[in-house]
Amino acid sequence: MSILNERHGEESLYDYHAGKIKKGLDIGLPEFDKYLRFKQSQFVMINGLDNVGKTLFIIWYFLCLSLKYDLKWCIWSGENETWQIKRDLMAMIEGKKFTEIDLKKITILMDHIDRHFKFIDNKNLYSHKDILKLFKSQDVNGCLIDPFTGLNHDRRINQFERNYQFCNDVREFTNKTGKTVYVNTHPQTEASRRVYSQEHNLRGYIQPPKKSDTEGGQSFANRCDDFLTIHRMTNHPELWMLTEVHIRKVKDKETGGNITFLDDPLSLNYNSGLGFTLGGNNPLKQIK
Repeated sequence: MSILNERHGEESLYDYHAGKIKKGLDIGLPEFDKYLRFKQSQFVMINGLDNVGKTLFIIWYFLCLSLKYDLKWCIWSGENETWQIKRDLMAMIEGKKFTEIDLKKITILMDHIDRHFKFIDNKNLYSHKDILKLFKSQDVNGCLIDPFTGLNHDRRINQFERNYQFCNDVREFTNKTGKTVYVNTHPQTEASRRVYSQEHNLRGYIQPPKKSDTEGGQSFANRCDDFLTIHRMTNHPELWMLTEVHIRKVKDKETGGNITFLDDPLSLNYNSGLGFTLGGNNPLKQIK
């Protein structure tokens, strides 16, 4: 424990007054960058129903940042095999289905991915403290816990206290290491039953979950910097390919980012898994 020196933060105050506060990193897609920016030392929560493409969205976002800024990531994914994630990354880089990629190029792509993405073996069970320790050991800019519900939690304490302990530990980790942590999680069962009303043009289809729908309640939204909801109406005959990105919380808008309106999320085209597009624009093509 320590008390900060007098005049601590003075330089930042003068920088802010002069308009020199550094913005978070963009991916080169203005309509998207207006709402979401990568920033160091952040705690970012992502919720969404099962099978809507949360993991695919976040690894696409990481890939965009890697190609543009050479950022590096460490990923623990308890529900996806590492080779499957690498397959999807290769398809996005090449803009074609993996089976259509020339075999001679796979090794080159593998080398590129391994330089930017580190993966934690998911054959073992880990507590969040184990995961954070592994994250700390890697020279990376950002990390992913996917999903929170897959961690080996301490069942000796109640869920409320357990969640706050997790959030506090992640917050301390980001502050001390400067690394940004993203956490994928699921909503409570009730959220999967909540459908649009009969008066809505999407009547009968499942609504995107709210922040407070996250399994474990509002504690995650209270402690994180940014909060995203990923949603897709997988059973809609026309809109099944559109991924909704709802930005629910941006703690520091001065450094970039904003909240999307309730019924006006970012609507990204799934693009058959070849890299999301917005308004027909694929940032991966622009970066390459």
